Amino acid sequence: MSRALATVFVSTLLAACGASGTRPHDMSVVHHEEAAGAEDTVAAAHAAEYDASASGPLRCGATGASVALGSPCWTSDVNPTEAHRAEAARHRAAAAAHRAAAEALRAAEAAECAGLSEAERDQSPFSHREDIASVAALTEEVVMGRTRTTRVVGARIVLRAVPGLTAEWIQRVLECHLARNASLGHDVPEMAYCPLVPAGVTVAVRSAGDGFAIDIRAARDEAITEVVRRARALAP
Repeated sequence: MSRALATVFVSTLLAACGASGTRPHDMSVVHHEEAAGAEDTVAAAHAAEYDASASGPLRCGATGASVALGSPCWTSDVNPTEAHRAEAARHRAAAAAHRAAAEALRAAEAAECAGLSEAERDQSPFSHREDIASVAALTEEVVMGRTRTTRVVGARIVLRAVPGLTAEWIQRVLECHLARNASLGHDVPEMAYCPLVPAGVTVAVRSAGDGFAIDIRAARDEAITEVVRRARALAP
C-alpha cells in the first residue's frame, strides 16, 4: 500500500468512525451520507493504485486464471495491482448502500409525517405533561415450561381525552416521530424526555376509558430501560 493510500485510509476511517453499518437504522441520514463520502474517497484511492497495464503478457485475472484458455498463468504474469480494483468496487458498493439507507430513512419520514403540521412533527405528544394521566411499566407474561414469569418490555402512558384527540391521530403522530428519530440516528437531545427516541421502539394506541393508552415497546434491554426511565420521569 502506498503512503498516499495509507493516509487516505486513516483520514476516512476517522471521518466515519463508528459508522460502518449500512442498514438504515444503523445510523442517521447525515452519518450515512458522511460514511458514503468516506467510502467514495477510499474507492478513488484504490482506483488510482490500479494499473491495468501491470499484467504480464497473458493478462492473468484476479483469480489467477489466464485469459488465454489452456495457457498457464505464471506468478509473474498476475497483475500485482488487481486487488486495488476489487477494493475500489467493494468501497463503491458500500457507498451506494449507505446512500440507499439514507434515502430509505428520508422516504419513511416523509411518508409517516405527510400532512402533519410542523409543530406536530417537531413537538412530542408527551411534551404536554399536564395531559398525561398515568405512567406504568408495560409487562408481558413469559412461559418457560411450567414456570410463568413477568418481564418489563416498555412503558404504558395514558393521555387524558381532550377535544379533537383520537387514537388514530395519536398513532399517526407517534409513527411520524419514530421515523423522524430514526432519521436523526436516535440522537435527539432536545427531546431527552421523550420515550420514543431510543432505537427499536414500537407503539400501539387504544382507547382506555376517558383517555388513550399508549404502549411503548422496545426490543433490547438497554432500550427498555431507557424507555421506562423517560416514561417515569413524565409521571404526573
